[in-house]
Amino acid sequence: MNRKQRRTAEKLAKTQSKSAAPQSAADAVVKKAIAAAQAGAVAEAETALDEVLARFPDHIEAQHQKGMLLARTNRVEDGIVLLRRATVGKPSEALYWNNLAAACLIIERSDEALAAARKAVELDPEYAMAWRNLAMAATDLGQHRQAAEALERTVALIPKDAEAWSTLGLACLEISDGARAEAAFAKAVSLAPQNAECLSNLGGLLVKRGRSGEALPHLEKAAAIEPERFTAALHYGVALTLTGDLPKGLRWLRRATSIKPRSDTAWGALADGATMAGEKAEALDAARRAVEFAPADPAHRDRLQKLERGGDAPGLALVELNFGGLMDVSTLKAPPPQKEKEEGIDLSHSLDRIFIR
Repeated sequence: MNRKQRRTAEKLAKTQSKSAAPQSAADAVVKKAIAAAQAGAVAEAETALDEVLARFPDHIEAQHQKGMLLARTNRVEDGIVLLRRATVGKPSEALYWNNLAAACLIIERSDEALAAARKAVELDPEYAMAWRNLAMAATDLGQHRQAAEALERTVALIPKDAEAWSTLGLACLEISDGARAEAAFAKAVSLAPQNAECLSNLGGLLVKRGRSGEALPHLEKAAAIEPERFTAALHYGVALTLTGDLPKGLRWLRRATSIKPRSDTAWGALADGATMAGEKAEALDAARRAVEFAPADPAHRDRLQKLERGGDAPGLALVELNFGGLMDVSTLKAPPPQKEKEEGIDLSHSLDRIFIR
């Protein structure tokens, strides 16, 4: 290298050093913002990220973190804009695509969520959370077989996740694979024997398959753990009614209607239970409520017509479980922690991940 080339190289190194210093400082601020968000100081985190983006509008991780913060604080549309920018800035990062999918799921933008989740799993086929978000988006779009396949991948990657197994069971029901659904629900209960949702799903399926006596222990336990859980109350009431304990069954069916007073399923089940118990007035009132809340359902109309003519019409319908999104705030790809997740947005800020359902 001659003298002129050396001087040019030295000038370039100095220029790079000067530009790297502010960038490094910005990276440090982003890290502090992440720590603040994890500690619950959301306003402090947002201020720090805004300062970084004001100086470095194309700072990819700042875009990503601010996008997630907005999504978690009910500013999802604005969050999606920033998350999209992060995927453009670093399209090879599966984490960014997964979190874009999760944000889109919050506002039921299912097509974009599905595309983003697919991109995430293409980049990282062992990304369990992205597979689960793909399943949720596919479910929203009525693509139940694809959802079941994605959940099979999920449980293969995180076999001790009870919720993943339970959700797989629901997906299998959608494609009329009752045997696989029962196996998945049973696995979920074996992993989380105190989880009322898992217990209720297994018990409800057993009732639907004509095995109410076998379902009772699971449903009794679910109702004891979470007496205000709608599915537990409904399925337990139906199982009790079908196994002959009509007074107790009616109490739990009434509880289900009080938990979700606009549920046509609950009112229909109460109408059937009251009919079996000889409570004609209550049966007729419940049947009318079922029709009121789902006037297009032919089963409810038929039940009401039969009761008005003095006939019997007992039956059973299981309720649905709503899927949601899982937002990953880790920079790693470790399996999600094995913990129970609340409905809604979890702001407990575990060190690795934030879950959104």
